[in-house]
Amino acid sequence: MKKFSLFLGLLAISLIFLVGCGSKAVTMDEIPAYPEATALEPGADPVADTLVENMAQDAQIRTDVGVGGQIEQKAYRLPAGATWDDVESFYNDKLGANDWENGLGGIAGNIAGDMMGTVNQANEMMQIGTWSRDKQTLSLVRVAETTDSNGSFLLILSLATN
Repeated sequence: MKKFSLFLGLLAISLIFLVGCGSKAVTMDEIPAYPEATALEPGADPVADTLVENMAQDAQIRTDVGVGGQIEQKAYRLPAGATWDDVESFYNDKLGANDWENGLGGIAGNIAGDMMGTVNQANEMMQIGTWSRDKQTLSLVRVAETTDSNGSFLLILSLATN
């Protein structure tokens, strides 16, 4: 769990510096939940508690370095059988209809997207996707809840607004 917490913290901090330019920013409440996914609640789930900590640390770092923006994070337990292809397709449809682009854009984004696609195909335990629009970046992480083969997966959403 410590490695997982560290991963989430690093993801939050790394998203601080991603910037776009354009339309009205959305909040995490406006990002659709994957169908039949169950939200993890702070105070009742350690992953949700970690995300609350991440958001507080992000806010403090932004204050300390004098930059605006924020990170919002939310986690869900995916329904049984929800594959990465299912999740990615759902978010491509929902976000794409609102002008979000899969990937970070530009040459660097294309290279990173190609690498991420290769990693996602090779790793059944964790996949990562990124969508961007204007000054916002949404990262999704589908991660196995445990290392055994019970097939239970979490979906962690991290929305960076700059």
